[in-house]
Amino acid sequence: MKRRLGRFQFLILLMAVVLGCVYAGFKVGTLANQWQIEQIQTQKKRLDGLYEELDQKIRQINYLSVELEVEQNANSEIQRELLQLRQESFELRRELNFYQKVVAPELVADGISVEQFSAEPTNLEGRFRFRFALVQTDTQKRYAKGYIRIKLLGVKADEKAEFDLAELAGMSKDNLAFSFHYFQYFEGEFELPEGVIAEQIEVKVIQPKTKWQKYKATTQTLDWPMIQSSEDSAIILD
Repeated sequence: MKRRLGRFQFLILLMAVVLGCVYAGFKVGTLANQWQIEQIQTQKKRLDGLYEELDQKIRQINYLSVELEVEQNANSEIQRELLQLRQESFELRRELNFYQKVVAPELVADGISVEQFSAEPTNLEGRFRFRFALVQTDTQKRYAKGYIRIKLLGVKADEKAEFDLAELAGMSKDNLAFSFHYFQYFEGEFELPEGVIAEQIEVKVIQPKTKWQKYKATTQTLDWPMIQSSEDSAIILD
């Protein structure tokens, strides 16, 4: 080609090609640089948007944290008021129980009352030991025979729940029978079901009809001593 065009024309052509390549490279570089600038601007806008969204989330979290703290404080206040109401209820029921025994002793299971109820945790987590006594309260103090049924009353998932305490404690029918003069103790150990908050126990005293006694069945509820005093009781005739 150099011989055909000549040395001068070949140099001109070569310079034209080189200039064309330089121009094309410059053009491509300019377009690439412009594309990169657009990408950087796009990413910057996206980053600004993420920062703004993050700032909104932080403000929302702060608001919810304050709201949660207010609700927790309100809940603590409600718990204190509830505890005070329970204490007042305990005092009223204790007075009622006292006057009921004085004015109408015949309502106390033919002279039998549940007394000295206690419950305390053992060394095993969630396991408790309970104890109470059946006491004759009438003046004649006749020999008493019968059996009891025991329920555990509490709350699970904000709903009332009840359980057979004798079954939880593995007590047999013989363990639930009574035959005594003056008093008899009952005791056992049980594992509190998961998620349950114990509130009371319910003791049903049943005296079957025999030659020496009439049929009697009464129910006595006692507050869980870890919440309220064990002296509290309320009597319900069947």
